[in-house]
Amino acid sequence: MFWKKKQEEKKMFEVPEGDRGSYRVYPTDDEPILIKIKGGKTSKAVDICAGGISFPNDNYDKGSTHDCKIKLSRDVEPFAAKVIIHKIDDTDVCRCSIADTTDEQDDMVHHYVMERQKEDIKSKKTKF
Repeated sequence: MFWKKKQEEKKMFEVPEGDRGSYRVYPTDDEPILIKIKGGKTSKAVDICAGGISFPNDNYDKGSTHDCKIKLSRDVEPFAAKVIIHKIDDTDVCRCSIADTTDEQDDMVHHYVMERQKEDIKSKKTKF
């Protein structure tokens, strides 16, 4: 008797390699993303994606969770969240996920990332 081999399921999406599975965007110098860790200082974010944020290390520990406020732009009020530090890289940057946000706050982050992606694409097209 022969058994049929199971066919591998094709995945619609693949998670990219790396620490975060989302596309990262970088804030502009003239409009930085500010993050204020409770009990710490205000820092400029290095990058942000739909699920996380990176910022310079200020004596934080890997695996720690911190209350914070994130300000995406001048036009948007800061919102409260938590960051979970998953990694502190060789350049002393905390690589974190963003937690305890509302659907509206998640939408604001997604919108910010999408707008920055559009700006990047547009600037690359004008170079050619």
